[in-house]
Amino acid sequence: LVESAPDGIVEVDARGRIALTNGETRRMFGYDGEELVGQPVSVLMPERFRHAHITHLETYARKPSLRAMGNGLELVGRRKDGSEFPVEISLSPTSSGGAAFAMAIIRDISERQRLQKERDRLLLETEAERERARIGMDLHDGIIQSIYAVGLNLEAAADDVTHDPAEAQKRIDQAIEQLNDTIRDIRSYIFELRPTRFAGDLEESLASLAQEFKVNSLVDTTIDIAAGVPALDDERGLAIFHVALEALTNARKHARATVVRIALDMVGDTVRLEVRDNGVGFDTATFLTEDHNGLHNMPERVRAAGGVFSIESAPRAGTIVRVEMPSGAASPD
Repeated sequence: LVESAPDGIVEVDARGRIALTNGETRRMFGYDGEELVGQPVSVLMPERFRHAHITHLETYARKPSLRAMGNGLELVGRRKDGSEFPVEISLSPTSSGGAAFAMAIIRDISERQRLQKERDRLLLETEAERERARIGMDLHDGIIQSIYAVGLNLEAAADDVTHDPAEAQKRIDQAIEQLNDTIRDIRSYIFELRPTRFAGDLEESLASLAQEFKVNSLVDTTIDIAAGVPALDDERGLAIFHVALEALTNARKHARATVVRIALDMVGDTVRLEVRDNGVGFDTATFLTEDHNGLHNMPERVRAAGGVFSIESAPRAGTIVRVEMPSGAASPD
């Protein structure tokens, strides 16, 4: 049964040495026959993880249980030729002849990850196509109609300029106001289509994002970054940045906010982002709609980076979008 199992099976003794492997393990890691038997199990993992593995092995030996290995972490296997590949590992305590062993079930998830990346790519393409269609509709129904209205006002003003100068001036003033509104809308579209990009430095990227949003949307926007906020790795920093970007976009597009406050600070070992607006708000029980598709993706992105996402809102009460992300000093366990 062990030899014919579709997953790799490795039995490890109390010293952390391999006592048994099956054919799938040998195929997966590129070893022949029994050459793995007697070697430390750490030979199957990249060198950068081997030191920490000793501590994990001692911890498991004190309290063995049936469980997945490395919950919340991306596990990597190392083949005989030095190449690496993603794996899932389940651990189970066993015994034989009075000796304690740990049984590891190993699965190569390279194909699953490839399919997941392909799925994510297709989802992004679908979302981009939907966004292009929305922008095209908004341009036609919004900006183009506004410009057309300006043209009608100016035509009417031209007719009135000789026999009714006061009415002509009124129409010209209206045209100027409409053009200013249209310019504001165009600047907002530019922000959505070409926002500030994450540059690797979270504080710098958030400050640039807030400034660009303020200039393009004309919304009263401030940002407060507390002293001593530690640098985050790219995955965590990018997740926070994208939440801020999506929250600002929704504040302008859906909430029609006039005031936005952004804050980045520390709470214990956690970096916290808050984006508050004074917009129309909404019922959080029903916010996951097509109109809020970007915000719908934010919780998953934050969770994947190890953080917690929350949102507070109510009709006519504004919105608070919050992310709490472990700092680099926090243990990944």
